[in-house]
Amino acid sequence: MHTLEQRIARLEDRFAINDLVVSYATLLDDAQWDALGELFTQDAVFGSANSTTTGRAAIIENFKVKHAPFTATWHDPHGIVVDLVDENHATGTVIAYAELGAPNLTLSTSIRYHDDYRREGNVWRFAKRHVLSLYSIPLSELAAGALGDRERKRWPGRPAGAAELPDFDRVFPGYPG
Repeated sequence: MHTLEQRIARLEDRFAINDLVVSYATLLDDAQWDALGELFTQDAVFGSANSTTTGRAAIIENFKVKHAPFTATWHDPHGIVVDLVDENHATGTVIAYAELGAPNLTLSTSIRYHDDYRREGNVWRFAKRHVLSLYSIPLSELAAGALGDRERKRWPGRPAGAAELPDFDRVFPGYPG
């Protein structure tokens, strides 16, 4: 059984990690690259089914390139499950949705992040973030029923591809909570 102080510390850590996740979305949408970079450890890894980027500076450069075609983005984390591994390490699963807008295109995407968090000093940061996709589809195609298609990843300038979610075969087991 944890003491009251330990239980309060765990709650504070969970709230700090939740704030980290929301700050990520806000800073990414507002293109606040330097502040966004501070949310990652220096040796952080950001990955997807298509690429892996290592290091805070490289991750931010990757975001700049991938967001350059869009005039507006909106990332909305819906829910988070956190497992506090020890006082300086945690894992989490974040369910999120995003819209990305460019002239003549609004792309909608439903995503799941598998995260590793690490406390540095008194600050929680992302040590690893792996993103999986249920879909990334232009809204016009989503409304026409494209969510039922196998190839639901349709980013501009890239060939259509299969989405990682749902993960029935547990290829990406992540952190189920």
